[in-house]
Amino acid sequence: MSGGGGATVRGCVLLVGAGGIAAPAALALAAGGVRELRVADDDEVEITNLHRQILFDADDVGRPKLDVFAEALRRRHPTLRVDRRYGRFTPSAAAALMPGVSVVVDATDNFASRFLIADVCRLTRTPVVHAAAIRWRATVMAVAAEGRPCYRCLFEDLPTGNAPDCATAGVAGPVCGVAGAIAADRALAILAGDASVYGRIATYDGLSDTLRSVPVAARPACALCGERADIATIDASRYVISCAAEGDRESGSPTHVEGDRESGSPTHVEGDRDNGSPTHVEGDRDNGSPTHVEGDRESGSPAHLNTGEHDHG
Repeated sequence: MSGGGGATVRGCVLLVGAGGIAAPAALALAAGGVRELRVADDDEVEITNLHRQILFDADDVGRPKLDVFAEALRRRHPTLRVDRRYGRFTPSAAAALMPGVSVVVDATDNFASRFLIADVCRLTRTPVVHAAAIRWRATVMAVAAEGRPCYRCLFEDLPTGNAPDCATAGVAGPVCGVAGAIAADRALAILAGDASVYGRIATYDGLSDTLRSVPVAARPACALCGERADIATIDASRYVISCAAEGDRESGSPTHVEGDRESGSPTHVEGDRDNGSPTHVEGDRDNGSPTHVEGDRESGSPAHLNTGEHDHG
């Protein structure tokens, strides 16, 4: 039995990030019966984290987030296994992070990591829940192993120029909690075999206290899951942004996700789980139709998404 009194849920959840969204998500997952969490993070607790990162307090400042994160969870759920992975979700680390994972919860704070996670999950046939928060808004999208739709159906590729994050635009702490709770709900549904959570995006507006869920249209020209998808390997050069959130804000140097330092070659992640063969999708990238989300079925109004909604830090 779980610490929350429910039945044990089979499957390992990989949390990418150990911050404002990951903490409430982890608490909800553990209370919901998940007995194995794998958590990847490379950061230390800072005083500015405490208003939204609810597993930390002032005595934890300066300590590795993963250590505090695991200790706090185990105090509440002694039977929970927390597999700590020190470091970021990078092209060179992805292959070691993914084996045995049933679903990924993306609680990162930058576009490079988010696109990388989307691509790795598609190539390894792993469902993923993308969760983000900025200012008063939270968004959560669950993506099936085959995509259709996937994250790239919404946001075709990494943005250029500066993209807002919680460090530059701010975020209300409770909004992170809402994002984490919805993400955990979607992950638990996936573990239970409920496919109804795919193909929709949930948006919470903290100012109006409204939660909307609207369908997302798969994009035929999507480079990751479309009819002629051409992303078949993880090449670190694909995840480079000029002047983005985690870049050097003073010098404007590019933000990048670490590649394979020894060879610099593209990373081949785990292939089809059924036969173990590498994942390869043939075809050239189409010119791409405009990214869109279907409107609210009741009102017919379009869904407005802020493509800078990213937080875990």
